[in-house]
Amino acid sequence: MRRALLALAAAFATSLGGMGAALAQGQVYDPVPPRGSAYVRLVNVLPGEVMARPDFLPQQRLGTAPAQRVMAFTTVENVANRQLRLEFQEGQRRGQATLRVEPGSFVTVLLHAAPNGGLAATPVVDAADFNRARARLAFYNAMPDCPAGGLAIQPSGPAVFEAVPSLATRARSVNPVAAQIRATCGDRASAPFALDGLEAGGMYSIWMISGAQPQAFMTRDTTAVWRP
Repeated sequence: MRRALLALAAAFATSLGGMGAALAQGQVYDPVPPRGSAYVRLVNVLPGEVMARPDFLPQQRLGTAPAQRVMAFTTVENVANRQLRLEFQEGQRRGQATLRVEPGSFVTVLLHAAPNGGLAATPVVDAADFNRARARLAFYNAMPDCPAGGLAIQPSGPAVFEAVPSLATRARSVNPVAAQIRATCGDRASAPFALDGLEAGGMYSIWMISGAQPQAFMTRDTTAVWRP
């Protein structure tokens, strides 16, 4: 374990700071959206299941298990000068949003609680940096009430990410090694969990969401092509 922690620390120190048959889905290895398109995904960071009705993708049911919360990055065509509209619902609470995205971008839309008790959608533009020889790791502070989130190696290793603002993300390239990590917000912290299974050329996201204590989990990013 000590050797793994040292290797991970060295990697970070040198790094760069459901749909059905209509979708062809794969792991992300070369993230370039088709010309004139953007990749968009919806992510449920609410306590309950969400039903989303975008006008640019099929209807989505986003559950509460880690794998059910995060959509694949899905192509949305002809996004220049276009408004993307979204309606979504968690139980009796409803929300709606109008989004604009740039061609060639990766956009993660966080569906979360609003300060007034309703629902809100916050688009987050993901960095496009990518290194085939390493794994790309993104950290999302998806807690509306956490002004500065972070990720650290356990039990007392270096920080992987620090001071990530609420409803924002940071990413870096890392060597594919294994370790135990924990997401933090001030003196609040998630349970430790494993950072493992990373592959060179793969893209991964770590999510910190609200709960009785912060909850954190990792997913592997995938892309999907929607054919209406």
